[in-house]
Amino acid sequence: VMNIIEDEYQKIIEFYPNAILEDARISQVKIPLKDNFFLKINYKNYPKKPIVNIISKDDRVYRKVDKIIPLLNRWEKKNPPSIVDLINEILTFINNLDSKEIKIKKELLNGLLALCKNQHPREILGLLRIIDGIVIEFILPPGAITSNTSGLFIPSRLGFDSTLKGSIHSHPSGNPNPSLTDINHVFKTKQFNFIIASPYNLRSIKCFNNKGREIEFRILD
Repeated sequence: VMNIIEDEYQKIIEFYPNAILEDARISQVKIPLKDNFFLKINYKNYPKKPIVNIISKDDRVYRKVDKIIPLLNRWEKKNPPSIVDLINEILTFINNLDSKEIKIKKELLNGLLALCKNQHPREILGLLRIIDGIVIEFILPPGAITSNTSGLFIPSRLGFDSTLKGSIHSHPSGNPNPSLTDINHVFKTKQFNFIIASPYNLRSIKCFNNKGREIEFRILD
């Protein structure tokens, strides 16, 4: 087991030379982040799932990340990713949280516009999956109910999925701005939220954060 730990440590310091040993143990490292925070990883039991936290400079746990990182959620001891791959995914996730711009695939967005037109005058309502900082998939929640003026689904029917960070729904009325109901219910649990208004073209799309503040989005080919 120690040879495996040593191999992982060598990979870490090769890719992250600023890594700091914790208590002089090669199985525990800290990666400096901004604002005096650190990514702390304890992989002494590798290939079992490591313990990962974001900590402050006085070693207090600021945020546990095991439930929000896909690699940790689907960790398999028989086929584990490298610790470097895990660090890369966590740092990408952190950088995307700092980004004020949402990226979405053009093909997906065109498909959503077509779906809105097809369902008009009924609303569409769904969730958006984001991988490596890019929105790549539309998910129709089980049991979702929509009408000409509203949409509803029960989050508990979906189960936990850390990649479903966004929502999307249409406004057949033509108003691309969120209602109070949108902000207080649909938006509340999601990082970003798209509204596509009639006539369902690129000029009638807006994106908002979970407080209802408009944010930028970029369409990727």
